[in-house]
Amino acid sequence: MCRHVRVGERIRAARVGLLGALVLASACGEPRSPAAPAAERGAAEHGAAALATAKVFDEHGAASACGPPEAQCPPTAVSNPFLDHCRMAGFVVRQCGCEMRCAGDISAATRHYDADGHLKECAPARADCTPPQAGSAFQDACTEHGFRLDVCGCEWLCAGDFKH
Repeated sequence: MCRHVRVGERIRAARVGLLGALVLASACGEPRSPAAPAAERGAAEHGAAALATAKVFDEHGAASACGPPEAQCPPTAVSNPFLDHCRMAGFVVRQCGCEMRCAGDISAATRHYDADGHLKECAPARADCTPPQAGSAFQDACTEHGFRLDVCGCEWLCAGDFKH
């Protein structure tokens, strides 16, 4: 319909006000060439191919390629801690086949280091214990490298490898 709008109608819209002309011009846009839909389709197919080969991660940090989503998949849980952590870390959740994967490796978020620099998994903080005070050298080394101290189980651990 917009292709058939005459110049006179655009001028009348301009007389009504600049806003009217802008609305009319933006609603109509420029006529598209017959090649435009094919180019858009090609770009969409390229984007789908790029997504299909994108690297995604499972909850253990294992990387894989993301296959195309399947149409018939069993229902999944509404709240999944892995997917929630993925979104909170700023990554995109993607459906790969029938499985949901994260566009980034969030398993690193559970990797923590003790005061000696040994890798440890961060266990949930225990309510029945108070961790002993972390040494000041450990605190300083952790924070100076841009990491934070977290209570894991019943001890303080650094959220990154502060020794390297």
